[in-house]
Amino acid sequence: MEKKFQFGLLKYAAMNIGDEIQSIAAMRFLPHIDCYIHRENTHKFHSDIKTKLIMNAWWMWRPKNFPPSKDIDPLLISMYIRRDIRKRILTEKTKKYLIEHGPVGCRDKDTEEWLKSNNIPAYFSGCLTLTLQRNPLIKRKDYIIAVDVPEYIENEIRKRTNRPVYNLFRVISPCFTQEERYKIAKILLSVYQSAHCIITSKLHAAMPALALETPVLLLDSNDNNLHNDGRFVGLKELCNVVKEDDFMADKDRYDIDAPPRNPSLHLALRDKLIKTCSEFTGYNNENSLLDENIIPELELLKLINYNYEKVFKTAHWLRSKDAFKIFIKRAILRKRRHDLD
Repeated sequence: MEKKFQFGLLKYAAMNIGDEIQSIAAMRFLPHIDCYIHRENTHKFHSDIKTKLIMNAWWMWRPKNFPPSKDIDPLLISMYIRRDIRKRILTEKTKKYLIEHGPVGCRDKDTEEWLKSNNIPAYFSGCLTLTLQRNPLIKRKDYIIAVDVPEYIENEIRKRTNRPVYNLFRVISPCFTQEERYKIAKILLSVYQSAHCIITSKLHAAMPALALETPVLLLDSNDNNLHNDGRFVGLKELCNVVKEDDFMADKDRYDIDAPPRNPSLHLALRDKLIKTCSEFTGYNNENSLLDENIIPELELLKLINYNYEKVFKTAHWLRSKDAFKIFIKRAILRKRRHDLD
């Protein structure tokens, strides 16, 4: 019997492992993966049969490449559209596409409001990573995971606990293949679930932590770039939140050794996301994609997570095992962090 459609999964070429975590969430709703479709090249995709694609993602580096080709049957859900590309991406062709395939599920309320202001049906769906399934066989450990926090915050965390503290970063080496990146993302999520608690300023850690039932503190960063891009509008309210300055000034604002339970506001969003995605693909894997046997020593995880500032401000990465590959990609092939495959 000839297939009526196949299933695709978004892939990326950026150095932010948060992209792959978005795709791990989408995997739950795919009975199988027939092809990988690059986020920046959906307009070039061609297939003999329709390809169902869950389009939850951070959109995008190259707005001229939107909308996707007609061979893609899209589910527009958990989409964040960058403020700085909105004027360029909203052509008449794009607007028609979004209306035709809408309403658009928006990861944040800022994107929702912008689309509605342009007469495009939209709703706040929340982030698809809220649907990640915890693995009951992954046991809670004693370490604290900090994700992308400044050094002075990391030092303050260490002062307030005798537990081991690991500060991980979203930026990984560009030398890993796409399959390796998915595997690293799963390892990272397993570590998130096993942590005593997570302290982070990043959505790619905070939203999965809610889904995996790990106590998480979302730091309201002093970084103005995070305040001005709209990504946190509607999502920040789902977490326990403390401003960075308040965290530094008042050690009682968040008890690291006895962290409070996460709010439950995300559960209604989670249920609706599961319903929408499973109806779109006809599939819902209720088993966790995380493997209790692949949690590595955290020192290994630290090797594959690059400190963004150190990578670009020092020559530290030149001492890494893949320095030659990085040199080839950057110096000879002229690749950068958001180049296409």
